[in-house]
Amino acid sequence: MRKEFFNTKKHNLDLYMINCGYEDCCTNFVCVPHIRRYHLIHYVTKGTGYYEANGQKHFIKEGDIFVIYPDDLITYYSPDVNNTWSFCWIGFSGKKASEYLKMAGITGYTRSIKGREFPLIISSCLNYIDENKNNISQLKLNSYILDGLFALSKVPSSASLSPVEQVDKGIRYIEYNYMNAITAKDVSAYLSLERTYFYRIFKKYTGSSPEQYIIKYRIRKSTELIKLEKYSVTEIAKFVGIKDVYYFSRLFKKVLGVSPTQYKKLH
Repeated sequence: MRKEFFNTKKHNLDLYMINCGYEDCCTNFVCVPHIRRYHLIHYVTKGTGYYEANGQKHFIKEGDIFVIYPDDLITYYSPDVNNTWSFCWIGFSGKKASEYLKMAGITGYTRSIKGREFPLIISSCLNYIDENKNNISQLKLNSYILDGLFALSKVPSSASLSPVEQVDKGIRYIEYNYMNAITAKDVSAYLSLERTYFYRIFKKYTGSSPEQYIIKYRIRKSTELIKLEKYSVTEIAKFVGIKDVYYFSRLFKKVLGVSPTQYKKLH
């Protein structure tokens, strides 16, 4: 399965997106020799393989990135023999694209990355594109580039944080991403923490499970939107990361005891 977005709008800017996507590759997948004119970062989500650029061959495994630089000769990249692999990617260019890459600490061809925030960002980007096909914001696309580079930058591992700090980092991730279709599994993956352990410490310090916290936070944000009296219930559900308005209404009533429509009348 392959899904890809090509940005048809080109700009003489410091930074802009060229493309992004993901692919579950077949066993005979091989990317033949080529040269690209932009930066391209791949993140391997499953499997192992090899990547050769400018005569240097690299072994790639799940959780690794491999980077294609402008004007480099890419000999090939492909999974192991009789194996498959999956990866996601983002391509970008611009007058300061190289500087942004260096700011993220990315200077070589490959690197192992802790956590799975990068593929979540690519998924969120593709969801945004699907939902805004006729009104895609170039500023929003740039935000995904920057989020992706930040996710790949050399930041302290969550494993080095105390349990309280881990929970706090998880809460901040929820607050920044509640509008996307994130789950408790996504939060623990972002933190690179085992799910059972994360559930236990989150419950201990917040009194709620991660999933319950996400639901309550979404409902809280939805009440703020209802009070603005500008949006329909369907729109508000979408704004807080829930596509099914009927499911949103059930959750709303379960948390607050009234339906979104009743809440609007009361407030």
